Amino acid sequence: MMNKLLVLSLLGLLTACSNVELNEINPVGVNLSGEWVLDFTDSDAAPDLREGLHGSKKRPRHTEHRTQALEMANGSALAFIVHDFQILRADKIEIEQNRDSMGIQYHPGVYRDLTWGERQRGLWEVYAGWEDTDLVIISKANDMLVTERLSRIDNRLWVVVTVDADGDERSFSRVFNLRS
Repeated sequence: MMNKLLVLSLLGLLTACSNVELNEINPVGVNLSGEWVLDFTDSDAAPDLREGLHGSKKRPRHTEHRTQALEMANGSALAFIVHDFQILRADKIEIEQNRDSMGIQYHPGVYRDLTWGERQRGLWEVYAGWEDTDLVIISKANDMLVTERLSRIDNRLWVVVTVDADGDERSFSRVFNLRS
């Protein structure tokens, strides 16, 4: 089980670092619909990114100037990550999937519409689609990059979120069980 998490984390890092071409057609037989409950034992704790990514390696790099909204967050883009990517703190998610999109209700949190292809979502440029049987969502805003990779294995949904912001990079694994 830990090997699967390691492989998914590495795949998430590779996706974040490469130009990936995602398929906008659902793979046959892959359906993420359902009510999914967090497995606390197999999941990373919900991160508190208000103070940055403690314990992670910093990569020096030149960054663009942030928008006024980002500057208001004490200079840290990381403060927006947990707010905008509620999968990082959700205890339960409900997914409705169809051929070209899905809706995700996060508990706690709000409802998120997701359409395959490229879209603008607030500050974020979002590119969503399929890589084999994994749903990959790549979100970019100024000097921030967040990659979400959702993989269904039987009645378990493995979600690896890779955050690259403020010169820090870190991955978080969340595992959900399908409620029967």
